[in-house]
Amino acid sequence: MKVLFVMIVLLASRSARSQTLAVHFGFNEYTLDANAKLLIDSFFSVEQQTISMGKIKLSGHCDFIGSEGYNDSLSFRRVMTVKKYLEAGYINPAKIVAATANGKKDPLNENKTAAERQLNRRVEISIVQAGQGTLSSSKENFSLTEKIADTATKAGTSIVLKNMNFYGGTPFLLPESFSTMDELFEVMRVNHNLVIEIQGHICCIASPGDSPYGPTGNGLSEERAKMIYAELTAKGIDPDRVSYKGFGHSMPIYPYPEKTEEERSANRRVEIKIIRK
Repeated sequence: MKVLFVMIVLLASRSARSQTLAVHFGFNEYTLDANAKLLIDSFFSVEQQTISMGKIKLSGHCDFIGSEGYNDSLSFRRVMTVKKYLEAGYINPAKIVAATANGKKDPLNENKTAAERQLNRRVEISIVQAGQGTLSSSKENFSLTEKIADTATKAGTSIVLKNMNFYGGTPFLLPESFSTMDELFEVMRVNHNLVIEIQGHICCIASPGDSPYGPTGNGLSEERAKMIYAELTAKGIDPDRVSYKGFGHSMPIYPYPEKTEEERSANRRVEIKIIRK
Protein backbone atom coordinates (compact mmCIF):
# COMPACT_ATOMS: atom_id res chain seq x y z
CA MET A 1 0.00 0.00 0.00
CA LYS A 2 1.39 3.35 -0.93
CA VAL A 3 1.93 5.77 1.91
CA LEU A 4 0.85 9.30 1.12
CA PHE A 5 3.44 11.76 2.35
CA VAL A 6 1.84 15.15 2.69
CA MET A 7 3.73 18.21 3.83
CA ILE A 8 2.21 21.64 4.22
CA VAL A 9 4.51 24.57 3.75
CA LEU A 10 3.74 28.24 3.98
CA LEU A 11 5.58 29.70 1.02
CA ALA A 12 7.16 33.10 0.91
CA SER A 13 4.58 35.40 -0.59
CA ARG A 14 5.11 36.49 -4.19
CA SER A 15 3.26 39.63 -3.19
CA ALA A 16 3.17 41.39 0.14
CA ARG A 17 -0.59 40.98 0.19
CA SER A 18 -0.94 37.25 -0.53
CA GLN A 19 -0.57 33.99 1.39
CA THR A 20 0.29 30.71 -0.29
CA LEU A 21 0.02 27.23 1.13
CA ALA A 22 1.73 24.31 -0.62
CA VAL A 23 0.26 20.84 -0.20
CA HIS A 24 2.82 18.18 -1.17
CA PHE A 25 1.85 14.69 -2.36
CA GLY A 26 3.50 11.30 -2.50
CA PHE A 27 4.69 9.81 -5.76
CA ASN A 28 1.82 9.26 -8.20
CA GLU A 29 -0.73 10.27 -5.52
CA TYR A 30 -3.56 12.78 -5.64
CA THR A 31 -5.64 12.03 -2.53
CA LEU A 32 -5.61 13.84 0.82
CA ASP A 33 -5.28 11.81 4.00
CA ALA A 34 -6.62 12.83 7.44
CA ASN A 35 -3.38 14.58 8.37
CA ALA A 36 -3.37 16.68 5.21
CA LYS A 37 -6.96 17.71 5.80
CA LEU A 38 -6.19 18.68 9.39
CA LEU A 39 -3.30 20.89 8.31
CA ILE A 40 -5.42 22.59 5.62
CA ASP A 41 -8.11 23.10 8.26
CA SER A 42 -5.57 24.84 10.50
CA PHE A 43 -4.41 27.14 7.71
CA PHE A 44 -7.93 28.19 6.80
CA SER A 45 -8.77 28.78 10.44
CA VAL A 46 -5.78 31.09 10.89
CA GLU A 47 -6.34 32.90 7.58
CA GLN A 48 -10.13 33.20 7.87
CA GLN A 49 -10.21 36.99 7.70
CA THR A 50 -7.76 37.14 4.80
CA ILE A 51 -9.80 34.60 2.87
CA SER A 52 -13.03 36.50 3.44
CA MET A 53 -11.51 39.56 1.76
CA GLY A 54 -9.82 37.78 -1.13
CA LYS A 55 -10.05 35.05 -3.74
CA ILE A 56 -8.45 31.62 -4.06
CA LYS A 57 -6.08 30.49 -6.81
CA LEU A 58 -5.10 26.82 -7.11
CA SER A 59 -2.23 25.43 -9.18
CA GLY A 60 -1.22 21.79 -9.47
CA HIS A 61 2.30 20.50 -10.16
CA CYS A 62 4.27 17.26 -10.58
CA ASP A 63 7.85 16.05 -10.61
CA PHE A 64 9.54 15.18 -13.93
CA ILE A 65 8.82 11.41 -13.89
CA GLY A 66 6.39 10.29 -16.61
CA SER A 67 5.14 11.83 -19.84
CA GLU A 68 3.92 15.40 -20.14
CA GLY A 69 0.37 14.27 -20.83
CA TYR A 70 0.30 11.95 -17.81
CA ASN A 71 1.62 14.66 -15.51
CA ASP A 72 -0.88 17.19 -16.86
CA SER A 73 -3.65 14.76 -15.93
CA LEU A 74 -2.14 13.95 -12.52
CA SER A 75 -1.70 17.61 -11.60
CA PHE A 76 -5.30 18.25 -12.67
CA ARG A 77 -6.51 15.48 -10.34
CA ARG A 78 -4.50 16.97 -7.49
CA VAL A 79 -6.03 20.40 -8.09
CA MET A 80 -9.55 18.95 -8.25
CA THR A 81 -9.03 16.99 -5.00
CA VAL A 82 -8.04 20.16 -3.14
CA LYS A 83 -10.75 22.20 -4.85
CA LYS A 84 -13.49 19.76 -3.83
CA TYR A 85 -12.22 19.66 -0.24
CA LEU A 86 -12.23 23.46 0.03
CA GLU A 87 -15.68 23.78 -1.52
CA ALA A 88 -17.11 21.14 0.80
CA GLY A 89 -15.88 22.76 3.97
CA TYR A 90 -14.83 26.36 3.55
CA ILE A 91 -15.66 28.46 0.55
CA ASN A 92 -18.20 29.27 -2.11
CA PRO A 93 -16.98 27.88 -5.47
CA ALA A 94 -17.11 31.42 -6.85
CA LYS A 95 -14.20 32.27 -4.53
CA ILE A 96 -11.94 30.04 -6.62
CA VAL A 97 -10.93 32.24 -9.54
CA ALA A 98 -8.22 29.97 -10.94
CA ALA A 99 -7.63 26.21 -10.91
CA THR A 100 -4.79 25.31 -13.24
CA ALA A 101 -2.90 22.08 -13.95
CA ASN A 102 0.75 22.75 -14.77
CA GLY A 103 2.05 19.18 -14.91
CA LYS A 104 5.84 19.26 -14.79
CA LYS A 105 6.18 22.65 -16.49
CA ASP A 106 6.86 24.79 -13.39
CA PRO A 107 9.32 22.98 -11.09
CA LEU A 108 10.72 24.65 -8.00
CA ASN A 109 14.10 22.98 -8.52
CA GLU A 110 16.01 20.62 -10.82
CA ASN A 111 14.30 17.36 -9.70
CA LYS A 112 17.72 15.80 -9.02
CA THR A 113 16.98 14.19 -5.64
CA ALA A 114 14.02 12.50 -3.98
CA ALA A 115 13.65 15.53 -1.71
CA GLU A 116 13.54 17.92 -4.67
CA ARG A 117 11.01 15.77 -6.50
CA GLN A 118 8.87 15.70 -3.37
CA LEU A 119 8.78 19.51 -3.29
CA ASN A 120 7.58 19.60 -6.90
CA ARG A 121 4.63 17.24 -6.24
CA ARG A 122 2.33 19.94 -4.94
CA VAL A 123 -0.82 22.02 -5.13
CA GLU A 124 -0.38 25.67 -4.25
CA ILE A 125 -3.34 27.38 -2.57
CA SER A 126 -2.96 31.14 -2.89
CA ILE A 127 -5.17 33.72 -1.19
CA VAL A 128 -5.14 36.66 -3.58
CA GLN A 129 -6.33 40.14 -2.68
CA ALA A 130 -8.13 42.43 -5.10
CA GLY A 131 -5.90 44.46 -7.37
CA GLN A 132 -2.95 42.06 -7.43
CA GLY A 133 -3.36 41.30 -11.12
CA THR A 134 -3.25 37.55 -10.67
CA LEU A 135 -5.70 36.96 -13.48
CA SER A 136 -5.35 38.27 -16.98
CA SER A 137 -7.68 41.09 -17.82
CA SER A 138 -8.77 38.96 -20.78
CA LYS A 139 -11.02 36.09 -19.80
CA GLU A 140 -9.81 34.24 -22.88
CA ASN A 141 -6.86 33.18 -20.71
CA PHE A 142 -9.10 31.64 -18.04
CA SER A 143 -9.35 27.87 -17.76
CA LEU A 144 -12.71 26.18 -18.34
CA THR A 145 -13.06 25.71 -14.58
CA GLU A 146 -12.52 29.44 -14.03
CA LYS A 147 -14.96 30.44 -16.74
CA ILE A 148 -17.71 28.24 -15.33
CA ALA A 149 -17.10 29.63 -11.81
CA ASP A 150 -17.20 33.22 -13.11
CA THR A 151 -20.45 34.91 -12.09
CA ALA A 152 -20.55 36.57 -15.52
CA THR A 153 -21.04 33.14 -17.12
CA LYS A 154 -24.79 32.72 -17.46
CA ALA A 155 -27.33 30.87 -19.59
CA GLY A 156 -26.56 31.65 -23.23
CA THR A 157 -22.80 32.05 -22.72
CA SER A 158 -20.62 30.10 -25.18
CA ILE A 159 -17.14 28.90 -24.23
CA VAL A 160 -14.54 27.55 -26.65
CA LEU A 161 -12.92 24.33 -25.43
CA LYS A 162 -9.22 25.07 -25.82
CA ASN A 163 -6.96 22.30 -27.11
CA MET A 164 -9.91 20.09 -28.10
CA ASN A 165 -8.46 18.70 -31.33
CA PHE A 166 -9.20 15.73 -33.58
CA TYR A 167 -7.41 13.55 -36.08
CA GLY A 168 -7.95 15.08 -39.51
CA GLY A 169 -11.30 14.28 -41.08
CA THR A 170 -12.42 12.18 -38.09
CA PRO A 171 -14.31 12.65 -34.79
CA PHE A 172 -11.52 10.97 -32.81
CA LEU A 173 -9.67 13.03 -30.20
CA LEU A 174 -5.94 13.61 -30.35
CA PRO A 175 -4.07 12.62 -27.14
CA GLU A 176 -3.38 16.26 -26.23
CA SER A 177 -7.15 16.74 -25.92
CA PHE A 178 -7.56 14.24 -23.09
CA SER A 179 -6.79 16.73 -20.30
CA THR A 180 -9.42 19.14 -21.68
CA MET A 181 -11.89 16.24 -21.83
CA ASP A 182 -11.07 15.36 -18.22
CA GLU A 183 -11.62 18.96 -17.13
CA LEU A 184 -14.96 19.17 -18.92
CA PHE A 185 -16.11 15.98 -17.21
CA GLU A 186 -14.98 17.26 -13.81
CA VAL A 187 -16.77 20.58 -14.37
CA MET A 188 -19.98 18.70 -15.19
CA ARG A 189 -19.56 16.33 -12.25
CA VAL A 190 -18.97 19.09 -9.69
CA ASN A 191 -21.56 21.59 -10.99
CA HIS A 192 -24.69 19.48 -10.62
CA ASN A 193 -27.06 22.06 -12.10
CA LEU A 194 -24.96 22.76 -15.18
CA VAL A 195 -26.66 21.92 -18.49
CA ILE A 196 -24.75 22.40 -21.74
CA GLU A 197 -25.01 22.04 -25.50
CA ILE A 198 -21.85 20.86 -27.25
CA GLN A 199 -21.39 22.70 -30.55
CA GLY A 200 -19.09 21.53 -33.33
CA HIS A 201 -17.59 23.76 -36.05
CA ILE A 202 -15.28 23.09 -38.98
CA CYS A 203 -13.03 25.12 -41.24
CA CYS A 204 -11.89 25.28 -44.79
CA ILE A 205 -14.98 24.84 -46.95
CA ALA A 206 -16.59 27.51 -49.11
CA SER A 207 -20.19 26.78 -48.16
CA PRO A 208 -21.85 27.16 -44.74
CA GLY A 209 -22.59 23.43 -44.78
CA ASP A 210 -20.81 20.50 -43.19
CA SER A 211 -18.23 18.02 -44.48
CA PRO A 212 -19.65 14.48 -44.50
CA TYR A 213 -17.97 11.90 -42.28
CA GLY A 214 -17.77 8.78 -44.45
CA PRO A 215 -18.61 5.95 -42.03
CA THR A 216 -21.90 7.55 -40.95
CA GLY A 217 -22.71 10.08 -43.65
CA ASN A 218 -23.43 12.65 -40.95
CA GLY A 219 -21.70 16.03 -40.80
CA LEU A 220 -18.20 16.00 -39.35
CA SER A 221 -18.92 18.87 -36.95
CA GLU A 222 -21.92 16.98 -35.59
CA GLU A 223 -19.92 13.77 -35.22
CA ARG A 224 -17.24 15.59 -33.25
CA ALA A 225 -19.78 17.16 -30.90
CA LYS A 226 -21.45 13.76 -30.56
CA MET A 227 -18.14 12.14 -29.65
CA ILE A 228 -17.71 14.50 -26.70
CA TYR A 229 -21.33 13.89 -25.67
CA ALA A 230 -20.67 10.15 -25.76
CA GLU A 231 -17.52 10.50 -23.62
CA LEU A 232 -19.37 12.49 -20.95
CA THR A 233 -22.40 10.22 -20.76
CA ALA A 234 -20.24 7.08 -20.75
CA LYS A 235 -18.52 8.45 -17.63
CA GLY A 236 -21.86 8.93 -15.87
CA ILE A 237 -23.04 12.43 -16.75
CA ASP A 238 -26.85 12.44 -17.09
CA PRO A 239 -27.76 12.64 -20.81
CA ASP A 240 -30.49 15.12 -19.88
CA ARG A 241 -27.73 17.60 -18.97
CA VAL A 242 -25.91 17.36 -22.31
CA SER A 243 -26.94 17.81 -25.92
CA TYR A 244 -24.94 18.26 -29.12
CA LYS A 245 -25.23 20.01 -32.46
CA GLY A 246 -23.07 20.50 -35.55
CA PHE A 247 -22.85 23.92 -37.21
CA GLY A 248 -20.56 23.01 -40.09
CA HIS A 249 -18.93 26.15 -41.50
CA SER A 250 -21.93 28.38 -40.86
CA MET A 251 -20.38 30.33 -37.96
CA PRO A 252 -16.71 30.89 -38.85
CA ILE A 253 -14.66 33.29 -36.78
CA TYR A 254 -12.54 34.02 -39.88
CA PRO A 255 -13.95 34.09 -43.43
CA TYR A 256 -13.16 31.46 -46.05
CA PRO A 257 -10.54 30.93 -47.29
CA GLU A 258 -8.69 30.97 -44.00
CA LYS A 259 -5.25 32.49 -44.51
CA THR A 260 -3.22 30.88 -41.70
CA GLU A 261 -3.21 27.79 -39.52
CA GLU A 262 -4.27 29.99 -36.59
CA GLU A 263 -7.39 31.05 -38.52
CA ARG A 264 -8.13 27.46 -39.53
CA SER A 265 -7.71 26.31 -35.93
CA ALA A 266 -10.00 29.07 -34.64
CA ASN A 267 -12.73 28.00 -37.08
CA ARG A 268 -12.18 24.28 -36.46
CA ARG A 269 -13.38 24.35 -32.87
CA VAL A 270 -15.75 22.90 -30.27
CA GLU A 271 -17.74 25.17 -27.98
CA ILE A 272 -20.10 24.56 -25.11
CA LYS A 273 -23.16 26.73 -24.74
CA ILE A 274 -24.51 27.17 -21.21
CA ILE A 275 -28.20 26.19 -21.16
CA ARG A 276 -28.60 26.31 -17.39
CA LYS A 277 -26.16 26.96 -14.58
